[in-house]
Amino acid sequence: MTTSQPAKSQSETGSAGGAPRPAAPATAGPAPSPASRPAHPKEYYGDDITVTFDLARCLHVGVCLRSVPAVFDLKRRPWVLPDAGDPDQIAQTIRRCPSGALHYEYTDPVRQSEQGHVPVTVRTADGEPLWVEGAVAITDNGIDVPETRAALCRCGSTANSPFCDASGPCTSWRHHPH
Repeated sequence: MTTSQPAKSQSETGSAGGAPRPAAPATAGPAPSPASRPAHPKEYYGDDITVTFDLARCLHVGVCLRSVPAVFDLKRRPWVLPDAGDPDQIAQTIRRCPSGALHYEYTDPVRQSEQGHVPVTVRTADGEPLWVEGAVAITDNGIDVPETRAALCRCGSTANSPFCDASGPCTSWRHHPH
């Protein structure tokens, strides 16, 4: 038995003539309340790179917006267009996202996708979260989740434990973003 499917729009394929892909998210921007945040990161599919974005972890430092504005643009929907930039530049930018809200994976399995470095580094400063970089595993509900970057709450005010959500008193980093 065969079924017919409606034709995919350009927004669903990611590019004219591209392979069908899941539809891009309809919203991005200021962080909503934790109760209304999506439970899973959104994926944005490009021909050479897939970008994953976790709104619940985004601290809006803006490295992505300043580094590759053709790819990351909050005024556009979808706000991430992986095919609008060089995949290596996108990967380099994502590796600079201090919260770990952005990740990437090359579509070519020969190319090395994001890997955490060893040894792990943890940066601290008064009024800031714990900035973690490297090959770490964060245990969430008994499941080890591999990570490369994270901003961990150190004030205890977050609604997104163990990650900082900038709801507590430790937000002086916003005046001199990383």
